[in-house]
Amino acid sequence: MNLGKENEFQEFKESLSQLDKGLRSLTAMLNRHGEALVYFGVTDNGDVCGLGIGKDTLMDIRNRIRDKIEPRVYADIATETDEAGKKYIKVSAKGTDIPYSFDGRYFFRNVSADEQASNEILRKMLSNSDADLIRQKLSPVQDLTFRSFFAILAGSGIHPKDTEEFYGNYGMLNRDGKYNMNAYLMSDNNDISIKVVVFEGNNKSVMSKRTEYGQKCLLLSVSDVLEYFNSINTTMVDVKGSKRKELFLFDFPSFKEAWVNACLHNNWNEGIAPSVYMFDDRIEIVSYGSLPFSLSLEGFFNGTSVPVNKSLLTIFMASKYAEQSGHGVPTIVEKYGKNIFSFDDGTVKVSIPLAFERTDVSARKNRILQKKGLTVNQKKVYDYLSKNPSDSLQDVADRTGISIAGVKKICAKLQEYGIIERIGSKRDGFWKVK
Repeated sequence: MNLGKENEFQEFKESLSQLDKGLRSLTAMLNRHGEALVYFGVTDNGDVCGLGIGKDTLMDIRNRIRDKIEPRVYADIATETDEAGKKYIKVSAKGTDIPYSFDGRYFFRNVSADEQASNEILRKMLSNSDADLIRQKLSPVQDLTFRSFFAILAGSGIHPKDTEEFYGNYGMLNRDGKYNMNAYLMSDNNDISIKVVVFEGNNKSVMSKRTEYGQKCLLLSVSDVLEYFNSINTTMVDVKGSKRKELFLFDFPSFKEAWVNACLHNNWNEGIAPSVYMFDDRIEIVSYGSLPFSLSLEGFFNGTSVPVNKSLLTIFMASKYAEQSGHGVPTIVEKYGKNIFSFDDGTVKVSIPLAFERTDVSARKNRILQKKGLTVNQKKVYDYLSKNPSDSLQDVADRTGISIAGVKKICAKLQEYGIIERIGSKRDGFWKVK
């Protein structure tokens, strides 16, 4: 049986007398690509030659990895058998806590060779490896279950295992082998609450509705929020111009990218979840933290991918909830521009404007107008200007069936009431409807 050729992802060793060299290759591959595969009992040309495996052999390899490699690596160590009955050992590992050292020295993989990292290479490793802080943050609860997380992975074609190696490979254990914040976020019994709040008007003075998603696997909470906003993304027919077209309340792909990014790049160390706020004119997605130190604002808008929580990204990618393509922010910018992003007071906020007024908002405004005692014609003019603030008074008259003189008198009265305001000149201005 032949396993192919040695390359930047796999290494062959004939016997366990070469264990240290094999583990050195393991760290070199992790430092280069974040994943590694080493076979023992296989010749340099890929032929299985076999080796003797005792009852403590696999445990001896595990202990050697623990003693010699830093930061801690959770390798999957298994005995394999080829069609001729020859046994060999497969050691595989994934990791993002770069750089990894073997016996205090750092290596990187170059084709099929392990080269000791120079100071320049080591500096590049460090500069490209932002701190994955939530991986070392201890979970506030250690008695965790992962039924929902395991079911999501199974649906993505991954067969999870209740083993230290599995949790380690998915970044759910800290250096001491205890559950970290990643594990807490993926567990069935966390206390993280994600808030979706709807306000009346364009500020936070009056809250209309508050819904909390949480106390379960973060991936389920992420989906719940997406499903909610997909359900309220209504459409309106735009009859202006020569073509009839259908408008969505907001661009859902942009919302999805912004929401998933908020959950991925949030500073989870304080246990504060990102939130979504909906106003009459916009949706605000707020996450906590800032851009990675090595990522410029220009790089951010261009789609440069420097994940804040690398191990959490690994989980999202495995679950098909995200991909590391870097197209998320450019997708949003192409649709709405850069100005919808703001970075203030340790938060990142994305403000997505709404394309038209929601029916519940219109109904609320109508109730308020009725309480003000507006006449039927006054209400017609108000409703029209609410949806068409840039139109001329002649347009208002033509569309409402009220004379131009009547429209002028009504607008003067509505201004007197303080519920509309003219911004700019008669020719180039617009009506601000309050």
